[in-house]
Amino acid sequence: MKAMVAEGLEDLEPTPQGPARTWTWDVFACAWSIMMVNTGTFSAGAATLSFDLSVPETLAGQAAGALVLVLGLSLNAAPGVKYGIPFPVLARSSFGSGGAHFCTLTRGAVATMWLSFQCWQGALGLYAALVRCVGKEAIEYWGKLDANFHAVKLLIFVAYLMMHAVFIQLGFQKVKCAIYWALPGLIIGMGVIALWAQTLSPISEAFEAFEAFEAAGAAGQGPVVAFMAAMNSSLGSWSMLLLNVCDLSRFSPRQSDHVCGHLVGVLVPFLATLLVGMFVAGATKVAFGSAVWQLPTIFGYWHPVLSVLGALVLAIGTMVVNILANIPSPINDIMNLAPKRFTHRGCGFFVLLLSFAVCPWWTFSGEVSFVFSFLDGYAMVTGAIAGVFLCDYWIVRERFLDLEELYSSTGIKWRPLVAVAVGIAPCFPGFLDATLAAHNESHVSLVGPFWAHLYSGGSFLVSLVVSALAYFHASSSSEFL
Repeated sequence: MKAMVAEGLEDLEPTPQGPARTWTWDVFACAWSIMMVNTGTFSAGAATLSFDLSVPETLAGQAAGALVLVLGLSLNAAPGVKYGIPFPVLARSSFGSGGAHFCTLTRGAVATMWLSFQCWQGALGLYAALVRCVGKEAIEYWGKLDANFHAVKLLIFVAYLMMHAVFIQLGFQKVKCAIYWALPGLIIGMGVIALWAQTLSPISEAFEAFEAFEAAGAAGQGPVVAFMAAMNSSLGSWSMLLLNVCDLSRFSPRQSDHVCGHLVGVLVPFLATLLVGMFVAGATKVAFGSAVWQLPTIFGYWHPVLSVLGALVLAIGTMVVNILANIPSPINDIMNLAPKRFTHRGCGFFVLLLSFAVCPWWTFSGEVSFVFSFLDGYAMVTGAIAGVFLCDYWIVRERFLDLEELYSSTGIKWRPLVAVAVGIAPCFPGFLDATLAAHNESHVSLVGPFWAHLYSGGSFLVSLVVSALAYFHASSSSEFL
């Protein structure tokens, strides 16, 4: 197997031990902290308004989910460190070279959607700061594409995507330098947001308003189901990264580096950002009568100078998150279709075009529940795929992979695909019912409470466990297909 070239990401070959393995535990910790301290996690905190839990109970549920996430990340990152392989190659181990396309394209689709959402949030922050500085009249001078969509928004979004293209051109490893100075800016920014929320309402009153809003919007689910829903939301939000963590761990020299990095970089930053999101949602509910769930909206209330600084910190931090988490996965997924034809940079530019084609100004124009319902639904699939991965590597193959087999044509292995379908099946009725309800206010539930709660409280874990058991049974009964 020939050595990797161009810092290890120009193709799908194994990353060798040596100069390319520079991701030590502190790099992982900083990278994960940046990924956690971002607009998506902030919005997740505000989204927990839909849970019938107190603030401590909500945080406990999210913390439990974060611990399970760290465990899953550490387990699924191990083959990346040991063999230096990315996610698309790891998928060939259990699904075959042809079946791996199902994993990669499915994961790549949601990664592109999430990239589009994150880029749109960064662009909205810059737009809000611009409006605060020059006024709406100057913005409207450039015209509108429809009643609520100014042309300037589109120009900012395109310019923001072009900034990502520059980093893709420079190379993935260059982002490591940005990690160390982007993290302090994000932490300070979240601190400023918390201080601003304190000027609107004391934290005790904000949390009282937060819990009152939860009680009013609760769907009658019990405390156990609500706790599991909080746990599932944190897993669902990051389930894609649990799958593609090999894309990062392949640059780690030791197994201990990514394990320590996950522990340090996930738990505290994730819970702290969630808490800020809850605080701001409650404080804005007290001060303005409606809860703010999108971080860019805040800048419209700030002094113009602070608004610009906040928007720049958000834009830079979000871009680093995208380069680390949301862009590498679809790049490798597309490259996996034709590794000898496609280049890393070319696929990166294509992914940016796809994120523009998502039209986030329309796709994500609804309430936050739409975004997170989508992620919870996708968590069924990521959970089922993760169950097959973990069972295959740790139990069936006992941590041994044949690299020659991984880089050969092995067709499609149907049993893991069947296991994924079996894993998805228990939660699918609840997903279908929730999707219909989201698009029809007068919708009458088609399933019983058990199936609805199974989906809302366990779409990821239930799918993971069921698919792992199904795959283990199939693989132990006879030869692989």
